[in-house]
Amino acid sequence: MRLEKFHLRYHPPGLVLEYLQKGVSKTKEIDLLELDSSTDIPALATELVAREPLLTAEVDPQLRQCLLMLQKRTEHEGPSGKRFYIYKTLQTHVLPLTNVAFDKTGSTCLSGSYDRTCKVWDVESGRDVTTLTGHQNVVYSVGFNFPLCNRVVTGSFDKSARVWDPLSGECLSALWGHRAEVVAAQFSPRGDHVATASMDSTAKLYDADTGAEIHTYVGHTAEVIALQFDPNEGSRIITGSFDGTISMWDTRVKDRVCVLMGHDGEISNVQLSWDSRLVGSSSLDRSAKLWDARERACLATVSGHTDEVLDISFDWAGARLATASSDRSARVYDVKTDFKELAVMTGHRDEVSKVCFSPAGGSLLTASADRSARIWNTATGNCIQVLSGHEGEIFSCAFSYAGDAIITASKDNSCRVWR
Repeated sequence: MRLEKFHLRYHPPGLVLEYLQKGVSKTKEIDLLELDSSTDIPALATELVAREPLLTAEVDPQLRQCLLMLQKRTEHEGPSGKRFYIYKTLQTHVLPLTNVAFDKTGSTCLSGSYDRTCKVWDVESGRDVTTLTGHQNVVYSVGFNFPLCNRVVTGSFDKSARVWDPLSGECLSALWGHRAEVVAAQFSPRGDHVATASMDSTAKLYDADTGAEIHTYVGHTAEVIALQFDPNEGSRIITGSFDGTISMWDTRVKDRVCVLMGHDGEISNVQLSWDSRLVGSSSLDRSAKLWDARERACLATVSGHTDEVLDISFDWAGARLATASSDRSARVYDVKTDFKELAVMTGHRDEVSKVCFSPAGGSLLTASADRSARIWNTATGNCIQVLSGHEGEIFSCAFSYAGDAIITASKDNSCRVWR
């Protein structure tokens, strides 16, 4: 084996080693989830060289340079005093938006709408590149196939999902089989499969290229409203349901692997940490729970919110979990040690429906029915900036992969890009 190149993976921090083995180019990823501004780079480089055969003393200087670049990226992203400004307002939908998403470069974004379309936008110009038409009802879920981002998946209330070419607008495959609204649709990490969640109490797995159904996942007794592939292999799927349970599925078989039970109300969201070791769940029972994905046991329950918990989000390192609630607050918890509450974000005047960490974790973004989004310091809980100007409830928001742009979607029929 011979090392050819280093590639940097910024979020979460890591290195991708490109090497030759018997003339065939291959890659190997090294996670550096604990890398931060206090990391001793020479010591880390020495440790990596000692344990990884592809890394030798000969490449040690280059390795240290790469680690320093990764470290500077994490330092750059903390609360720095820089403020976001409105870069573009994207408004051509004739009905309210449902969801938005960036591609990996942050140069293209998607918006789904009640007008039955999904639009592909060029962020720089504010021009809609293509309009994806064909669904017969609300387009509720939108997403790219990371990291290539050359395909788009949409989930619709017309009981179907579709895979599209974002440049030509051509529908490449239609995914049929559900008996009720499709409320979540996601590509697997390799982009070869699509999973969907539906109000018909099932989830399904499809071949992304042909649209052929591979499995129907049966077991929930109420609507399935949240779904996620495990971030690395894509061999597992988790689903959350209004029946109050979370299910884990193996994509190679149709039978359920396990059920996580303990919530007393409907599940509002579920999420796996980057390393797939932890599952977070939020519920209308006013609590959030942390689960061990391997032992299939509840590790902790937090009940600091005084109203329904509507959303959760892990940071990239899987060290913290954020929650959003109808009680108009967001909270951040430590999930590496004792699940201690680290910060409480208060200031919104209405329910907080969406929460997400910035890529390096220094900031938290929240969306609220009070028509604003807010950026918070995750260490102190202080509000850094209020993103105002929408004329309707903001119900979806996201950071770009680089952390230098934000998108917000509102019931005022528009989405805004902030930089």
